[in-house]
Amino acid sequence: MNKVSVIRVAAPIVAAGTVFLAGKALRAGYSVATGSEPPKPDDPDVPIARVIVFAVAAAAVTAVINVSIQRGAAKAALRVEREEAAAALA
Repeated sequence: MNKVSVIRVAAPIVAAGTVFLAGKALRAGYSVATGSEPPKPDDPDVPIARVIVFAVAAAAVTAVINVSIQRGAAKAALRVEREEAAAALA
């Protein structure tokens, strides 16, 4: 397996781990900021607006992390491909 393949395989794994950790941080931050546990979508006692705001925040964090890691991986793969091509010509 070459370096580019490793980068392309590792990127989603890294993204998943990072999203998991970010979710934990988001829930902890919510608890600190509000003094209560993050809302659960199936809890009828929690106002729907609170559930939606938390869900939107979680989705936004997830999207930013995924895009950032995928773009970084694409740039790294391109850099490796260029280095390999330059080495082949030398």
